[in-house]
Amino acid sequence: MDSDRLVEVGVNLISKFGARALSLTSVARQAGVARATAYRMFGGRDALVDAIVERELTCLKEYLVAWGADAPDVRTRIHTRFVNGLQYMRTHEALQYVLVNEPDVLVGSLVTGDDLESPSLIERVVDAVLPELDEDEAQQLYPDARGGVEFMVRTAYSCMLMPKSAMSDSEIAELVVRAIVR
Repeated sequence: MDSDRLVEVGVNLISKFGARALSLTSVARQAGVARATAYRMFGGRDALVDAIVERELTCLKEYLVAWGADAPDVRTRIHTRFVNGLQYMRTHEALQYVLVNEPDVLVGSLVTGDDLESPSLIERVVDAVLPELDEDEAQQLYPDARGGVEFMVRTAYSCMLMPKSAMSDSEIAELVVRAIVR
């Protein structure tokens, strides 16, 4: 049994029972391994949660690269990535479970890290996405690459937290493009 499998089991458990129910004991039981094995791999629940977040960030980065690969220009690339990113969040079972049943857990992680020194989830997503930008994207983002990506991430999470809107995802994406592409 490897740690990737335990992380996958952890995501599945969050999808069914929520973030608060996640424990190394529950993951070990569901994976069919000894509790000691899970503790040896992660040391504690916080390390498991961190591994889950890292796995999800890696998946998101891969999707973002793929979603924009065929776009003819920066505006179209960002628009496509934003719309697909919203759809991804809306169909992500674990994220949706937590959003519906434990919104305080999600909102807390978006705005603050585990402690004053830890980055928020928004900062972690920005840090993960920045290296994936094509050079032409980074140069065209306003006010700069980091600021443009942060605005986009904040807007996406706002849409996730309040999914009903008078605007379509495409219209919201167009506003984001207008705001951050020079």
